Amino acid sequence: MLRGPAVRRPTRRGFSLIEVLVAMLVLATIVLTLISVLVYGFGALARTKQVALATQICQEQVDLVRSTPFASILTLGSAFANPKLAELQAGTGSQAVENITPSGTTAMVKYAVSVTWLYHGQTMRKDVVTFITRNGINKK
Repeated sequence: MLRGPAVRRPTRRGFSLIEVLVAMLVLATIVLTLISVLVYGFGALARTKQVALATQICQEQVDLVRSTPFASILTLGSAFANPKLAELQAGTGSQAVENITPSGTTAMVKYAVSVTWLYHGQTMRKDVVTFITRNGINKK
């Protein structure tokens, strides 16, 4: 007895709903992780730019004071102005001069300069300290 042509049942191809949901969950986890890393990275970059600017302001002030006559250094006030301070939120500059030579003579001073600003509500501060002598650097 002959039978008719064999009927093939179509095989199922593709992904099940569970497989698609698992794949979407894995991809969503990866994307959210990458987004959080990018957000953290941009925040760190912004903070680093502000610290670099504060360092530049401090160094400019140190260079300015080093170029002034030694006798004038002792009469400096406690604050200084720099136009770049306006680029920092609530940026202020302060300086301090301390005579570190024994027995009352003034041959060397400790000069400290600080820049303070706000970053996301947190007070940030950059300090630079140097020593200045009456005779200058490497002079006897």
